[in-house]
Amino acid sequence: MNNGFKDLEALEEIFIAIEVPDLNDVVILQGSAIVDLAEFQLTPQETMKFKKIFEKVNTKLAESLYKEFPASSIISEIRVKSQ
Repeated sequence: MNNGFKDLEALEEIFIAIEVPDLNDVVILQGSAIVDLAEFQLTPQETMKFKKIFEKVNTKLAESLYKEFPASSIISEIRVKSQ
């Protein structure tokens, strides 16, 4: 396996701004998850396939959230592990 593919992680961050009319305020909800992909021993081809699936799922999630919460954002990426 290519060493570069051993040092990858999948990151997902979600931000949602919700207006609270009773308080005349906006509440920000934020969550994130990071998964070390080395655990799965993916080949470069499997990593690329996972990346495409990951992006497609998260695009659909973003579209779904946007309908209810227009001020929402999802960041999804496969990246080199943070040190």
